[in-house]
Amino acid sequence: MSDVSREAESFVCRWLEERGWSIEVRNFRTRRSEIDIVARKEDVLSFVEVKFASDNSATLTLDKIDSEKQARIVHAASAYISAKPPSGQIRFDVAVVRGSSMNLRMDTYLEDAFRPDLM
Repeated sequence: MSDVSREAESFVCRWLEERGWSIEVRNFRTRRSEIDIVARKEDVLSFVEVKFASDNSATLTLDKIDSEKQARIVHAASAYISAKPPSGQIRFDVAVVRGSSMNLRMDTYLEDAFRPDLM
């Protein structure tokens, strides 16, 4: 993971905390998948995928979260839930951060970005 990607994840953690979320874990990993951030607010447990793009990048970062990527995120979420069964709602969010390492900003935060059939 690049330094700017790590900074983007830290930025999203601070952004969420400012909005009342508590960060349960960062970079939760299984053998074949990872979740960038697991956050909780009241009765909602959110698995957050963070995507970074520089200002001069034309790449649509949301396109990178295809069905294969979603399946890997769901796999990791299932492992997390097995270890720490939640009460309340579970959702999958996506945070798109733009800028540079010295000037990050939230471009888009999609709540319930996708809904897996498995949960």
